[in-house]
Amino acid sequence: MNPIKYKSIFFDLTEDEIMWKERVDDMLADNLAPHIEDIESGKTEIWDVIRPIAKGGYSAITFPKRFGGLGLSMKHDLICSDAVCAYSLPVDMSRLSGVYPALLIRMFAKSKPMRHYVESLARGKKIGAFCFTEPDAGSDLSRMRTLAEMDDKNNEYILNGEKRFIVNGSVADILVVYARNGAFIVESDWDGFEVIEEYTMMGLKGLHLGHIKFNNIRIPVGNELFYKPMKKESTEAKSGKTASIASMQVMLAPERVALAVQALGVAKTALHTAIKYSQERVQFKRPISEFEGINFKIADMATKFEAAKSLLNRMINSMESATLAAMTKLFCCQAAWEICDDALQILGGIGYTNEYPVERCLRDVRLLRIGGGTDEIMKYVIQKGVYKGDLEKEEGGEKVSYF
Repeated sequence: MNPIKYKSIFFDLTEDEIMWKERVDDMLADNLAPHIEDIESGKTEIWDVIRPIAKGGYSAITFPKRFGGLGLSMKHDLICSDAVCAYSLPVDMSRLSGVYPALLIRMFAKSKPMRHYVESLARGKKIGAFCFTEPDAGSDLSRMRTLAEMDDKNNEYILNGEKRFIVNGSVADILVVYARNGAFIVESDWDGFEVIEEYTMMGLKGLHLGHIKFNNIRIPVGNELFYKPMKKESTEAKSGKTASIASMQVMLAPERVALAVQALGVAKTALHTAIKYSQERVQFKRPISEFEGINFKIADMATKFEAAKSLLNRMINSMESATLAAMTKLFCCQAAWEICDDALQILGGIGYTNEYPVERCLRDVRLLRIGGGTDEIMKYVIQKGVYKGDLEKEEGGEKVSYF
């Protein structure tokens, strides 16, 4: 695949951020662009491409340099995601998911020995996975069944449960596993760890999406991020909110912003491809860009893209707003899907082949309307926030509604 250097989706980049984007673009041209087709076809293992990128600090961008990161801001990381997704959404999903456990370990771990986990994940020496979603729970997190019990005699926790749709789950070395009563660092070579299945998907080729099981896994004390004793038969063990679910609430807004960035990174490639193709493809002795059936589609696509960018950039400055985060994810992911679909329509038959990246963009971006909270869950969050007045702002000491 040819190197890509598109304009950033972010507004008002500083000089430092512009230089960072150029650095990322150059790195991806050398380390990612040559491998896209081989990842897609299965000739190249996705982590063989990601490891050299991670070694340079591009997986742990926000982590301190002592851990192998670059010590930069979250916006720098999002700028990188935008650039990576213009090439490959599965690469960016694998990259971010691989280091996400290290972020949780840094946030919650109380013992210093956990540092070796953070460093090995940040440097790409080990593959990480975050295990939250369960077969019977889905979006109903209160139905989580995975549970840990304390074995006081052996000074260990015993973990039982099942997780599915886990990015990197089938290849991970280090996993952060959320149970109803805590979160724990688990190593995949411990007795009791089982990979039930690695899913074959409509898109996201190369991504390892696993269904995994924990069968009486023994976890040493010290590997817990947090823990609360809970009996299996208790009401709390069967339903209702838990500390595990509550602890993830602070992560939802940044995660949804990241998914919106990924969606627009993919859509950008589809939009640019469609614009270029429409100017080059000649039918009835004219470029098809001169026909309203085509150029009106381009007008709609460009408008959706710019509107989505505006909402995203507003959200960047309001990271704590759950309502605005849900709006951003919902609108950006829906707009990205529609842009990719229209791009394929403009390319016609050739768009349905792998001669152009548009068909891959369409297949890949579809998951983002499901993962990280479905469109329907986003609407539920939004309407709650609207009725609660979450979108009101302070002006001159008075609250003024946007509506």
